[in-house]
Amino acid sequence: MKTVVISLLLIPCTFFAQSFDVNNEPSIGSLVSLHLCDSNANILAGTVGSNAVWDFSQISGIFGITKDVQILDATQDANYASFSGATQLYDIGGNLQTFYATTPNGRISQGFVFNEVSLGAVVASWNIDAENLMTYPFGFGGNPLIDNFSGTVTSGLTGTVPSTGSSVAMVDGSGTLMLPGGNSYTAIRYHLKDSANATVFGTNVAFVRDVYEYYDFSASNLPVFIAMKINVSSALLNNSSTVILSKDQPLTFVGLEEAKIPSFTLYPNPTAESLTLKGLNHGTAYAIHNILGECMEEGTYHHPIQVSNWPAGIYFVKTNDGVETFIKK
Repeated sequence: MKTVVISLLLIPCTFFAQSFDVNNEPSIGSLVSLHLCDSNANILAGTVGSNAVWDFSQISGIFGITKDVQILDATQDANYASFSGATQLYDIGGNLQTFYATTPNGRISQGFVFNEVSLGAVVASWNIDAENLMTYPFGFGGNPLIDNFSGTVTSGLTGTVPSTGSSVAMVDGSGTLMLPGGNSYTAIRYHLKDSANATVFGTNVAFVRDVYEYYDFSASNLPVFIAMKINVSSALLNNSSTVILSKDQPLTFVGLEEAKIPSFTLYPNPTAESLTLKGLNHGTAYAIHNILGECMEEGTYHHPIQVSNWPAGIYFVKTNDGVETFIKK
């Protein structure tokens, strides 16, 4: 790890009472169930600095849905072979699993796993140069931690490709966190933003993770509120997902936001010869692009599409109803 520490000249280097250290490191088996909240709430960044007030008391929830946030034994996970050296697995509701190890000096990540709508399960393994998440003690008023990391990214569609990235981690605020039901917490906020890049079939794909976690160590060594966004983008692809979780149940609710699922499916997938668009009405307009954004074919659908002469790779079928992905073998 090549780590750079930058001094914040405008913030006094005085740690507040709460900071991350070995004494409040969550142990394997630690678990808290958080309530799933409205992902459309625009609260990702919010207030920074001392004496901050983060008022999320009016946030709406998704009725009846909770997500477990827990620390698991990394060595027992099916993906452990990609994360050698990790001892703990930090699982945020099954949406994001971060593999890491704790030392007396801080927390180091060997990578993470998440499910992406177009690429499927993505395994980001920093097996060449691990990512530094925090150095103990790590609290508000300290220095942000800037790090470079490298390794590989693997998915069913892309295979395994080299990847490099950079991250900034800091405790960017200290103050009062207000959650539904009139509950307040004396909290610090940990902010991690990292980005990794990989070249897939000749084009750059960027993976950006932006996570805000609010901690009150008198309540739990795990966060009491989480807001995170993961974005995957390339010349053609631009997908993002946001997850917001609260220790206290919201008092108002919204319906579970349904993802826009295309009304058609593709088969066979992968394919070497032809592609059938099942469920698509005859005469429906479509276009097929490669991962570089180049249009390979467009028209109105009447019969299976011949792709035998196309180069192997990932392709996107677009209609007015959505986008589906297939692999040409």
